[in-house]
Amino acid sequence: MKIIFFLILLFVFLLSVTGTFYFIFKKFYSRELKLRLSPITENELLTVKNTKFWFLGDSRIYQWNISDTIIPANQYCNLGINSQTSAQILYRFSLHVQQGLPKYIFLQLGINDLKAIGIFPEKKDAIISQCIKNIELLINSCIHYNLCPVFCTIFPPGDIQLFRTPIWSKEINNAVVYVNNTVTDFCKLKGVSIFDTYTALNDGKGVLIKKFQQDDLHLNEEGYNFLNTELTKFLSKEKIVNK
Repeated sequence: MKIIFFLILLFVFLLSVTGTFYFIFKKFYSRELKLRLSPITENELLTVKNTKFWFLGDSRIYQWNISDTIIPANQYCNLGINSQTSAQILYRFSLHVQQGLPKYIFLQLGINDLKAIGIFPEKKDAIISQCIKNIELLINSCIHYNLCPVFCTIFPPGDIQLFRTPIWSKEINNAVVYVNNTVTDFCKLKGVSIFDTYTALNDGKGVLIKKFQQDDLHLNEEGYNFLNTELTKFLSKEKIVNK
C-alpha cells in the first residue's frame, strides 16, 4: 500500500515538473518566435504622442510612473518596453522619430544586454562593447535630430533571486559600472545631461537599495517615488522644467 502511495506521489511530482518545464519552454520559445517575426515584439506601444518629454527604454522605463506635479501628463510619453535590449531600442527610436519629436528624451537601457553575460561569459567583452556602442549611437541620433538626450545611468541590480543565481555573474554588476562610466564620459564630451540614477539607487556596494527592490532587476513603488524626488531635483538643477 505504501509503495502504491509513493508511486502516486512520484507520478504527481513528475507530472508537475513536466508541466512546469513545458510552460517555461513554451513561454520562452514563443518569445523567441515573436522576436524573429518582429524586433519590436510589442508594436502596439510604437504610437508616440507629440510631447515635450519622451522616456525611452526597457521595463525600468515602462514601470516608471511620473506624477503630474513633476511633468504634466500632456507633456510626457512613456516609451518603455519590457525586456528590450539596447539594439532593439536603438532600432525602435528610428521608427519613433518618424511619428514626432520631443524636446527632451530620457534614456534608460542596457541591463537586458548585460544580464546575458551570465549565460555567455565568453562573450562578455563583445556584449559590453556593443551595449556601449548602441547607447552612444542612440545619443548621437538624438543630437542629429536636435533633441536634448538625458542619459539615465543604468540602475544597479538588486539582490539576485534564487532562480536566477545559476545564470547570474558578478561580472554583470561590474559591467553595469563600466558601461555607466564609459557612456558618462562620452556624454560629458558631447555636452549631454546625465541623470545619475545608479548613484542615487546604489547601496554603496553596487546593489540596489534593499527597500527599493521589487525583485533583482526592478524597482518597487517606493523606489520609483524616491527616483521621482531625485528627478524633480535634476529637472530644477538643469532648468529643464520651469515651475
